[in-house]
Amino acid sequence: MAISTAAFDDSNDGSSKGTYTPDRNPNIGVQYGSDYQGIVKNQAIGGECYTIERYGKRRSWTMQFSFLNSTDQAKLQALIDYADGRKNEFYFAEDNFASSGANSVKVRFNQDTFIFEEVAQGATSITFNIIEQL
Repeated sequence: MAISTAAFDDSNDGSSKGTYTPDRNPNIGVQYGSDYQGIVKNQAIGGECYTIERYGKRRSWTMQFSFLNSTDQAKLQALIDYADGRKNEFYFAEDNFASSGANSVKVRFNQDTFIFEEVAQGATSITFNIIEQL
C-alpha cells in the first residue's frame, strides 16, 4: 500500500499526531519488508533441521524525509526522544489515522543512531527504520 500521509503518535487513535508528525510526507521509495528473526533453525547431528517459531513475521519500513524545516525536524526529534531510541513503542499509520486508528501499527525504531543531515540552508534530511512491535 502506498503511503498517502505517514503519521506517528503515542496512541493508536492519532489524537496527538500533530506533536510527532511532520507536515511533509516521506520521500518516494519507502522500503517495505518482513522480518523473520523469530524463527530459529536448529540442526541435529544427523543433519536433520528443526525450526522453532518464537514469534511470526514482523513488518518493517525504511523511510527518508528530505528538506525538513526546523519545525518538522523538531517533530521528528520529539518522536525519537519519546521513543528513547529502541526503548518505547509508538504508533504509525500510512493513512494519517484516517480510520481512527483501525489501520495503525504499533512499532518501534529498529536502529540506535539518528542523524539529521543538512541538505540546504535551513533544511535537513533523516532516514530511519521502524519495525512492527508484536
